[in-house]
Amino acid sequence: AQVRRGAYINLGCGPNLLKSFVNIDYEWLPGLDICCDITKGIPAEDGIARGIYSEHCLEHLTLDQCRFVLLECHRVLAPKATLRIVVPDLQVYARAYVRYLDGQAAVFPNEYFVNKTGVSQPVALINELFLSSNHRFIHDHETLSALLGEAGFPEVRPCAFGTGADAHLLVDSAGRASESLYIEAIKP
Repeated sequence: AQVRRGAYINLGCGPNLLKSFVNIDYEWLPGLDICCDITKGIPAEDGIARGIYSEHCLEHLTLDQCRFVLLECHRVLAPKATLRIVVPDLQVYARAYVRYLDGQAAVFPNEYFVNKTGVSQPVALINELFLSSNHRFIHDHETLSALLGEAGFPEVRPCAFGTGADAHLLVDSAGRASESLYIEAIKP
């Protein structure tokens, strides 16, 4: 498959294949459009994409790999196009953990977590966040905004589940809403 002018890209899609998007991931599965290692580049021409969506992908990259991928997103996006990023939100987990330590009621955001460790659930959940599924770097808004600025995106906006600048990019997974950071960047 090829990225055509005006396409929307689902970057690091995993099994979350989206119709009307060019689905790109590292591991091949049926229905995937492009199988590649995005840390080596996005196989698309400069300024070709109308939008890029990435949900729970960037946390699997080192900080340097993330910097490179964000530069690639900037390169591939057309002017005025939107990059929508969804990642686990370190702040959500950290605040819940501190509330727990302070003896307050704490709701941890991952309702699917099963604690098999034998240690306290909050400690196990924080470790799961950092160590599960090959996570390499967990972002907060401040850090991800700075990385986007370095990549050439002067306009970075915090968003929420299901809200954003480009309706076509509002394809967020409801099951990840409680634990996610939503952020958009517009290419100048």
